[in-house]
Amino acid sequence: MLSADALRDLADLAGPERAFLTVYLDDGDDPDVLERQVERVRALLAGQPAEREHFEESLTIARDLLERHRPPAGGALAAFASWGADLAQAYALPDKVGTRLWMGDAPFVRPAYELLDENETYAAVVLDNTSARIYLVSADEVERTDGVRGDVKNRVKKGGWSQKRYARRREKQLETYASEVAHGLAELLLEKGYERLVLIGTDEPVQAVRDALRTDVRERLVGTSSMDGNATDEDALDTAADLAEEGERQAEQDLWVSIREQGMGPGLAAFGPTAVLKTLREARAEALLLDREAVFEGTKCRACEHVMQGTTTNCQTCGSADVFEVDLVEAMTQQAARTGAEVDFADPFDALTEVGRVAALLRY
Repeated sequence: MLSADALRDLADLAGPERAFLTVYLDDGDDPDVLERQVERVRALLAGQPAEREHFEESLTIARDLLERHRPPAGGALAAFASWGADLAQAYALPDKVGTRLWMGDAPFVRPAYELLDENETYAAVVLDNTSARIYLVSADEVERTDGVRGDVKNRVKKGGWSQKRYARRREKQLETYASEVAHGLAELLLEKGYERLVLIGTDEPVQAVRDALRTDVRERLVGTSSMDGNATDEDALDTAADLAEEGERQAEQDLWVSIREQGMGPGLAAFGPTAVLKTLREARAEALLLDREAVFEGTKCRACEHVMQGTTTNCQTCGSADVFEVDLVEAMTQQAARTGAEVDFADPFDALTEVGRVAALLRY
C-alpha cells in the first residue's frame, strides 16, 4: 500500500520538464481505457520532442507495471514511471480514485494524498467490565492489536461496612483495568501510530479509560459511545468508523478556526493560491486547508523551475519564455509533501471560498 513516506519520496522527484508519467487504474477498469488519454498526450506534446520522447519511454515502463500488477479488489493501482529519472514503482490503493493518466514535471500525487487524508489510521477500543479489545483501523484493514482482561465486579446493593469495602475493591479493580488499557494505547501510539482514537463500550469503563489516558493519547480522542449489551464488536467498529469520520470533519473546521484566528491577529496565516504557494516554497506552512473542488492554473519555468499562479508566456523570476502550464493544486500538494506540511482536503464552505479556496497555518 502507498504510504505517506512513499508519497514524500515521490514528491521530491520534481524536475524542470514533463518527464514523469503517472497512471491511476481503478479495480474493474481495463487498461485499454487509458488509450484515448495516451493519444491526447501525444498530440499535446507534438511540439516538444524531448518531452515526447520521455513520454513514450515512460509509457513503456508504465505498461509493464500495469501488466505485472493489478488493482486490489475495490481499490486502485497507482503506477509511477519516468525514463529519465529511472522510476518504476506501483502501489495499491484501498479505494478507487478514478482511472486517469498524467504526464507532468513530477509524479501526480494528489489523488493518493487526498485518499490518505480521508483514510487516516485510528484506534478503536471496544470494552466492558470483563475485557477490552484494541483495534487499529486503516484504509485497507482492521487489525486487533491487544486485549486487556477486566474482571471488574458488578455493583452490589447491600449496605454497611462490607458494601463499602466491596466498593473500594471494585474501584481499585476499575482503576487498574483502565490504566492497563491506557498503557496499551500509549504503546500502540509509539509503535505503530494513529491519528484518532474512539472508545466504545459500557459507560463506567469508558469513562475510567478516558480519565487514565496520557495527554498525547487523550488529544487524539474524537468520540465515545455507549454500547448495548447485545452489540457485537463488528457493530461497535461500525460506530467507531462513524465517529472517526466525524472527527476528520471536525479537525478540518478546527484547522480553519486556527487559520482564521491567526489571520485576524498574530498573522501566522496565508490565504489564496499565490500567498500559500509562497509560504510552501519557503517551508513556512505547517498545515493547508484546501477546497477539494478547487482548480488553479499555474505556470512553471524550465530554466529556473519557478512555479507561479496563472498562465503567462514569460517567467516572473528569470524572464525566460521557456515555460509550460501546470496544475497549481498539484504543485501545492507536492510542495507540502516535500516540506512536511499537512494537507486537509475539505468540502467547499463559504468562508474558505471567500479567501481563495485555500489557506495555510504557518510555522513562523
